[in-house]
Amino acid sequence: MASKNADAQLGLLDELMPTDEDLLYEEELLRNPYSLKMWWRYIQARTDASAKRRYLLFERALKALPGSYKLWYAYLRERRLAVRGSRADSKAVEALNNTYERALVSMHKMP
Repeated sequence: MASKNADAQLGLLDELMPTDEDLLYEEELLRNPYSLKMWWRYIQARTDASAKRRYLLFERALKALPGSYKLWYAYLRERRLAVRGSRADSKAVEALNNTYERALVSMHKMP
């Protein structure tokens, strides 16, 4: 039982790790982590990735650029679309609300 749980965790970790296709973006972001243009290209290139992987990309980009309206708007929109039709007391909706609150802390002066 413990080995199945460990295998599941390794599978999830493998899913979130950068692939060979990501190396170009990762190397460029190591050189310039504050480039909105590079983060945006990376996120747009991974539209076919899983939601968890895209959320991780958005979180990393927002950690480097917390004042980016463009990133916050796209991230919140994506998360909002993911929970459409969910119950108001679901964990996904609660996570979305927490994300909105974090956006308000960083973007309190934006529209």
